[in-house]
Amino acid sequence: MTRRLTRRGTLAAAGVLAFGGCLDGRRSRGFWDDPPSLDTTGVSRAIEAPVPDRPRLVPVSIESGVSAAFADRVDRLLEPIPNPLTAETLPNGAIREQIAEGRDGARDALPAPEEPMAPLRRAERFATARGRAATAVGTWAGVTTGGDPRAVTAGVETVRNRAAETLETLPGDASDPLAGAAVYGPIERWLDAALRRDLVGGSAGVADDANPLRAGETVGDTERVQSHVEVGRHLRDRYRNSLAEPQAVDVPLREAAEAVGTEIADRLRELHGGDTDRIRGSPGMEAFLDDRSIPRDAPSVSLLSRANYRTFEDLRFDPVPLGDWTPDHPATALARTALARVRLRAIDALAAEIENGETMFPADAAAVESGRDAAIRSVEGLVASANPLARWLGAQFRPLFDERDAALAESDPDPRAVSEAFAAYRWIELVGGEVTPVLASISDALEAAD
Repeated sequence: MTRRLTRRGTLAAAGVLAFGGCLDGRRSRGFWDDPPSLDTTGVSRAIEAPVPDRPRLVPVSIESGVSAAFADRVDRLLEPIPNPLTAETLPNGAIREQIAEGRDGARDALPAPEEPMAPLRRAERFATARGRAATAVGTWAGVTTGGDPRAVTAGVETVRNRAAETLETLPGDASDPLAGAAVYGPIERWLDAALRRDLVGGSAGVADDANPLRAGETVGDTERVQSHVEVGRHLRDRYRNSLAEPQAVDVPLREAAEAVGTEIADRLRELHGGDTDRIRGSPGMEAFLDDRSIPRDAPSVSLLSRANYRTFEDLRFDPVPLGDWTPDHPATALARTALARVRLRAIDALAAEIENGETMFPADAAAVESGRDAAIRSVEGLVASANPLARWLGAQFRPLFDERDAALAESDPDPRAVSEAFAAYRWIELVGGEVTPVLASISDALEAAD
């Protein structure tokens, strides 16, 4: 029979699992020591329903001429590299491999003109293709006589300045604040991440004596960000010019983000017992649960652990306005704050189910299929919503299917993998169910800001 654990033992149990199940020199029994039986025959049928397509967040397309110019840029970048690139031409296997992978990866990522694709996805594919192509040719330039990786693309400082200048223009005018969050938020996110992560470490970029592998990577990062700058400006201008009644949205976006941020801060203070010194840090799983006993390592508890970790890991770095801090980029701030609030509410809902004895171990393959279908319906409702922020949130939940669907596609998945998939589908349904109240809070905040 499964031994059960009280609230204060939950984290200790997690530690037991992390260290091989040892506590005070003894092996503590848990859910997986004697799990229920599960017939996984036919469980692969659970993934037959397709995951909804990525929603369209930007109501304008990338012009065909711009797409053609981006594709031509990839071709021109790759032109100097011999094809095939043999060991006789380049004996160093690691360098040859990076060049070949970059060249092949660039061609794979480049979207075909007729390929149906949301504008933001097409923009990301172009940026990936250009980055990989530049990595390949930058590496090649580092090993050829007279080659110069710095001549492949604009310098790091130049691209950094372009990204910063573009960010200063965002968010631009929009049809309404929520549309502005959905359109400008991803562009802000691209460029902000570039400035904080990709284009750091000084303005020199590639040093004279740089290792060719590292030089190629630096050139690739710089080219990818340059692509994001170019396509971000293009979509910004195309969208702004399409508006019949443009309105400035930066102030209402900030105020709505602050209103939802206040809700998050209030909940975090409760979870931390009033301690605000580490308000963005995880309070531990036990903070979400009362003293009722729960299965120590049941799938539902493992899910709570993963959801808690991901939520607070993102909260550490995301532009969620807590306290007196105001994020720099309001469209990104509202989107990421909405996501954080949805996740926190879903964690509370999950904890309530655990307290009621829910293990999230499926009864059979049909239960897995039913759980996934419910998750699919939840995401379908979001990506097809008239609310742009709901569509954006749906886009964040779509990738949660990937790993679990892949596990179920195996010829003979083990019960633990199946139960983890079932729990993940339940989580998708939970977060989907919390979107409506969060969007209602945002709507109230926007009305108050008028």
